[in-house]
Amino acid sequence: MTRRLGIELLLVGMVLAGGALLLSPRPVAAEKGQIAAAAPSLPKPLRKSRSVGFAWRGKLERGVLLKPNAQLRYVSEYAKTEHFYGTWQLVQLLERAAFQVSQRVPGSRLSVGELSAAQGGNLPGHASHESGRDVDVGFFMLDGAARPMEAFAFAQFDARGRGLAPNVGLRFDVRRNWELVSRLVTDGEARVQYVFVAPAIRQLLLDEGKRVRAPTTVLERAARVMVRPSEKHLHGNHFHVRIYCAPGERPKCQDAPPYWPWYPGAASERAQNKPG
Repeated sequence: MTRRLGIELLLVGMVLAGGALLLSPRPVAAEKGQIAAAAPSLPKPLRKSRSVGFAWRGKLERGVLLKPNAQLRYVSEYAKTEHFYGTWQLVQLLERAAFQVSQRVPGSRLSVGELSAAQGGNLPGHASHESGRDVDVGFFMLDGAARPMEAFAFAQFDARGRGLAPNVGLRFDVRRNWELVSRLVTDGEARVQYVFVAPAIRQLLLDEGKRVRAPTTVLERAARVMVRPSEKHLHGNHFHVRIYCAPGERPKCQDAPPYWPWYPGAASERAQNKPG
């Protein structure tokens, strides 16, 4: 009897899980009384992924494929590239962040651009993304009726959060984007080193954090982590997120400064790079 009941519950769970992937076209609003999705529970990898070398000169061993789900989608422009592989830590970070934002502010999905190729290495159009620790994440955005909008490609916004051509009429969803950034910088498993983004977008997000009275520590972390990239691309249409090496993957995995105080590998890394 117990075995039969267990099988029945398993079948029901499979049906519900499958049903969760049948999503309505976007834009879409959260439905009243909608049952909250289950927290992401990723199986342990059979073989551990490994980031080798630097983010801009390296490779990825046993990369983990990030898969779309009820809270996460591929940006349509990049869906056919198959560059959605990362370290286990990065994939889990995106799964967690997408779920947490969907629970706090229901009604939209996290839009993910390229991570790395299956085995890492040079990725056309990117100066990094070589070792499974980088990901481009599209901004949450709203249409003219203030409904969540999923665009075909990344969209550019001005300092007031207004969409620029050809996306005039769209608005930067500052509430959801702040929620995302706050989740990224406080994640306890994958430690974020950078969120590359344009200065004007950074300021919009920090202002929102202050408006909602986010904890001082979260605001301080966000202010440090969100930086303007040194390359020509200002990242005014997406976030470029980079995580540190997992401590257990050194010395094959290599980071470069800065090492933020809350990163548990900082002390040993500073010692390795100490002159003399």
